[in-house]
Amino acid sequence: MPPLHMAESNGMAWPLLLAVIVIVLSDMTNGGVHGPIEGYNSLDELATTPSGLATIPTAAYTHPKWMEPYFDPSTPRNVTALMGKSAYLSCRVRNLANKTVSWIRHRDIHILTVGSYTYTSDQRFQATHHQDTDDWTLQIKWAQKRDAGMYECQISTQPVRSYFVRLNVVVPTATILGGPDLHVDKGSTINLTCTVKFSPEPPAYIFWYHHEEVINYDSSRGGVSVITEKGDVTTSFLLIQNADLADSGKYSCAPSNADVASVRVHVLNGEHPEAMQTGSSGCQYNWLTIVMLLGLVLGYSQRQQQHCATLACNRDSVTLAASESGRRRTAGAPTTAGATTTAAAGAVAAKRTAAGHDQATPTPTPTSKLNAAVTDDRRAASNVETKQRM
Repeated sequence: MPPLHMAESNGMAWPLLLAVIVIVLSDMTNGGVHGPIEGYNSLDELATTPSGLATIPTAAYTHPKWMEPYFDPSTPRNVTALMGKSAYLSCRVRNLANKTVSWIRHRDIHILTVGSYTYTSDQRFQATHHQDTDDWTLQIKWAQKRDAGMYECQISTQPVRSYFVRLNVVVPTATILGGPDLHVDKGSTINLTCTVKFSPEPPAYIFWYHHEEVINYDSSRGGVSVITEKGDVTTSFLLIQNADLADSGKYSCAPSNADVASVRVHVLNGEHPEAMQTGSSGCQYNWLTIVMLLGLVLGYSQRQQQHCATLACNRDSVTLAASESGRRRTAGAPTTAGATTTAAAGAVAAKRTAAGHDQATPTPTPTSKLNAAVTDDRRAASNVETKQRM
C-alpha cells in the first residue's frame, strides 16, 4: 500500500493531467493558429469531396442572390398598339416574394399602378396579375397617340429595380395607287391597288365601294374579282374586266382597321387617247406640252426681232440715200433722180391732201410710219434743193 501522502498527490494530479490534455487537443483542432484553417473547405467544396468521407447534401442550399427578385430578360421591350385598341405592357418578375411591382409613366413621372391598385384618375389604365404567373401586365384601353412613350416597371427593392418598355401607337393608313384620278380606255381592264400600311396586324377584311355602294363580286355584270395579299403591308387588288362608261365614278377601299381611301376612275370612249396616261405619266405629258409651247413662243419672238431689225436697216438705208442726195445737190451736182424723187413726193403729198377731205386718216402701221419717215426725209431734201435754186 503506497504511503498516504503519495495517494493524495496522485489524486490531485489527475485533474491537472486532464486539463492539460484538453488544452492540447483544442490547439490541435486549429493547428495552433487562431484564425481560418489553411485548406478549409466550404460547404460547396465539401459536398464535392471524393468518396470515403461523409458529404453534406446541397439540395436545400441556395445562394442568397438567387432569392432576390429579378426581371425575366425575355420580356418584350417594345410594344406596338393600334390606335383605339387596347395596349398590353408585360412585366415578368421572378422571386417577387413580399415585394411589390409598380408601373410608372416616364413622360410625367406619374405612378399609374402599385400592385393591383390603380393610382390615376384615367380609368383606361389597369394592372392585372394572375396568381399562377409572374406577369404584371399594364393594360391601356383605347390607346391614343399621346400614350406613346416609355413606361417603367419597378420592383420595391432597396435600391429599386426597373425594367423599361416602350409603347408605340400607330395609325394604319390605306392608299390607292395612282390616284386621285385614273383614266382607262373603254373595253380595257380596270386594275385598282389598295395598300394598308403601319398596321400591327393585317386587317380582318377590306371592302370595295363604287358610288358609296359595296361592290358585289357575284353580280350579273361579271368580270369583277378581288385578290388580297396579307402581310406587313396588306395589298388588295380590284379587277374589273371589259370596262364600260357605266364603270366610271368614285371607287373606295375600306379596311377594317384604317380610314377609307378613294380614287376617281374615268372610262374614255376613244376620245383624247393621250389622256390614257395616268399618275406620273400624265405629269410628264403636261410638262412636254408646256415645253413645246415655250419653244414656239421663243421662235416667234426671234422671228419678230429679225423682221424689226430688217425694217430698221431699210429705213437707215433710205435715210442715208436721202442725205447723200441732199449733199450732192448742195455741191451743185445736178441729179435727175433727185428731181424725179421730189416730183413724186409732191404728187403723193397732193393726193394725200385731196384724200384728207373725203376720208379719215387711217391708223398708222409700222410700214406706214416707215414710209412717212422716208417722205419727210425726201421733203427735207427737196426744200434744200429749192433754196439753192433761189
